[in-house]
Amino acid sequence: MFGKKCLLAGCVMASMSVQATVLEIALVIDGSGSIKSSDYQLQLDGYKNTFSTGTFYDDYIAGSIYDSVYFSAYQFSSSVLLEVDWTLIDSNSSATAFGDLFNTTEMAQLNGWTATGDAIYDASASLLGNAIGGGDGDSMIIDISTDGQPTKGSDSLVAAEYARSNEITINAIGVGSGINAMFLEDLVGLGGGSEYAGFYLEAPDFNAFGDAIESKIAMEVTGGDPKTEISEPASLAMFGFGALAMGALRRRKVAVAS
Repeated sequence: MFGKKCLLAGCVMASMSVQATVLEIALVIDGSGSIKSSDYQLQLDGYKNTFSTGTFYDDYIAGSIYDSVYFSAYQFSSSVLLEVDWTLIDSNSSATAFGDLFNTTEMAQLNGWTATGDAIYDASASLLGNAIGGGDGDSMIIDISTDGQPTKGSDSLVAAEYARSNEITINAIGVGSGINAMFLEDLVGLGGGSEYAGFYLEAPDFNAFGDAIESKIAMEVTGGDPKTEISEPASLAMFGFGALAMGALRRRKVAVAS
């Protein structure tokens, strides 16, 4: 009832109180050598322009189904690097400050191979081990952007199943012609029957990435349905959607007893 993190860390619940809900999203960004430096810049610009509009909080979080929304950011290639630790987005200014960190000075491209599975394990450990959330109705998401399939490290599909077994949803955005839709479907758990199955989007190239990532983050934060809320021209080639996923994202505050 209280979630995997709560069971691990222990929780103190107020008698018959309303539990404030928390959303944690780990942004996991592909910085492998298959991405040209100019395309990596476009990828960072997509994140920056999403958060640094000056109205991100008003547009998406103020009316969200969640009371508090936290983001962190990882970059992965042959290794995994925590780029930005957990940050509460509670105002337009905090969103802008978070978005401004997505630049090549703060996040120089790692290059190397593509260790997607290692990135999932690292982000899962952070989601499960931090002191944020853990109550009934809270949600944890790993949001992966990538231009291809894994080439190094842990088995990414095994890592994804591990995340879902710990109540973490994986969503993905695939960019470019090297994307395999079947791999993305397996990565986010479509067809597996998990309550924590996610969804994926595809963008034809990194010029289209900005519109795609904004749509994706907006759906995650607001609990929207990608089947009805993807608009053209959203620069999305196609999308996959887990039937149970948005139910997990739409869990609301509940009254709980001690």
